[in-house]
This record gives sequence, C-alpha cells and structure tokens, in this order.
Amino acid sequence: MDFDLSPGTTISRKDLHDLVGGRATGRVSPSVTTPNVCLFTSPGTHDSQWDGWTGDAYHFQGEGTGAREQVMMRGNRTVAEHAADGRALRLFSTAPGPAVRYLGAYRLAQDIPYVQVALPVVGAPDQPHRTGIVFRLLPQDGTPAPTGVLAVEPLRPETVVRERDLDLPFRPGPGDERGRARTVIEDSAEQLLRGYSTHLRSLGHDVRRYTVVPAHELVPLPIDLVDHSTNDIVVCLGSVTRPYVRAALGALVDLPRFFNPRPRRVMLMPSRPRPDLADLCGRNDIAVIWQERDGRFERAEPADLTQT
Repeated sequence: MDFDLSPGTTISRKDLHDLVGGRATGRVSPSVTTPNVCLFTSPGTHDSQWDGWTGDAYHFQGEGTGAREQVMMRGNRTVAEHAADGRALRLFSTAPGPAVRYLGAYRLAQDIPYVQVALPVVGAPDQPHRTGIVFRLLPQDGTPAPTGVLAVEPLRPETVVRERDLDLPFRPGPGDERGRARTVIEDSAEQLLRGYSTHLRSLGHDVRRYTVVPAHELVPLPIDLVDHSTNDIVVCLGSVTRPYVRAALGALVDLPRFFNPRPRRVMLMPSRPRPDLADLCGRNDIAVIWQERDGRFERAEPADLTQT
C-alpha cells in the first residue's frame, strides 16, 4: 500500500495510529488494519541502549523490559516475520512530547537479521545482565535520516583482534558504556592488573592488551593482558571466590583461540586461592598468579595446583 508520510515528517503518535493503526504505546506497534509495523527508537534511553547506526544497518533493540529475557515472541516475532507476513517496517524516532519523526521504510538484513546481546538489569545485583535482541534494519526508500550512532562497529564476517592502550581502563565493557556503574570488585581487579603489568614491564616484558570482536558479534571482548615475552594470556579477578573463578575459567577457554601461537592460560588473583579452587585451575591447565601482602607476585603452575 502507499504510505502517506515522507521520511523526515513529524506527526503526533495519536495521529499516526489513526492513520495506520497499531497500538498507541510500546516500541513495536503492529497494525491489524494495514500491512505496517511501526518501530519507535529513542537512542540513549534505557529501552534503546543498542539503537543506532553502525555502518549500513540501523540496530533496533527488541521489546521487553525489566529483568526478563527478551524472546522472539509478540512484537519481536512480528518484526522477525515481517517479510513473510507482507508487512513493511516503519521506523520513527521519538522525542519529549507527543510527536514522532518518520525515518523511512526498513527491512531486516537477510544475512544476519538479528543478534543477541547482554543487557544490564537495573536494580538487580543478583542478575547483572539479561539476554537482549538487536535487530539489523536496512533502509528501503532512499538515504535515511540518521538518528544516533552506536559506539560499536558494523557487524563483520571475520574476527577482528585489536591492540588497546595499556593506560586505558582494562575492562570498560558494554555495561559501563550503557549505564551500569563499576563495582568495587571491578575496581580492585583493575588496580591489581595495573600493578602486575607495571611489574612485568619493569622486567622488560612485552605486555599488551587487546580487544577481540568475534565474527558476527557486536560486543568487543576485552583481553586483560597478553605477555608476549612468555606467551601468557592473563585474566584478572578482583575476588577469589567461586563465581569469579568460574567466569575467568570460561574466558580462558574462549580467548586463547584468537591468538597464534596459542598462549598459556593464567589467572591473576588478589590472593592465593583456596585448595579446591586451585585444583580447579590446575586440572584445567591454568596457572595462577597472586599478590602477597608485601606486594610480591607469586606464581604456581598447573601441576603444582592439582590435588592428588
């Protein structure tokens, strides 16, 4: 069907829904009377943390708030199946007040229509993240009017490894960039890692930090430290407790595969781990380095950590 609005047109949301139908609230508004699905984006707000341009695609965060995982149901399913249903995606930007601005007609990218990301959960310390859906929209009716640019790169078909400045915060992460305050444990880990990297450099070691963006991913993975002089990849912990050790173990399973030659795996801890956690590291071929109270760094190899 013909659509009576041109990109750039401003209209009240009430008048919009009188024109094309759909519900008057929410980020996704499918019409039951016309073949349109209206999408409402407001980059920089909590519900639009991943909204914005990256390359030739506009990223649109799926609907679903609070602590619940975003799933492919209701409005999200409508977006995912818009082409099969013969519907057009109509993107609008919101602003304070009743008006919205029409940005044009869009379609889902065919190669990768959406990706999943970790969304911070506000006010839920026991659940810092939940699964979010980010749709990749391509413009259909000419050059779009930009509204917001994300601080991430376009989705790439290949893995990208980049060196980072040693003096930058070692683990910024998407949560910090999108409203999550750093924790005391994260600050402790950063202080420990800075001290260890300074120690290694005083010995003449070639130490660097990296970020890895895996193929078809949005979020860069921070790599705390790579000691090229010893071919060690180091993941730093701010707490020697089981949840943090297990998280670091997962990172050390994931990250070394992006380097050649494959580095040895090391956990850097603020104190010596208790025997069962040391055994966990040893049995997974992970060395442990910890800092003593006098500031010295001690190291135990996997064979020395494994309990008999």
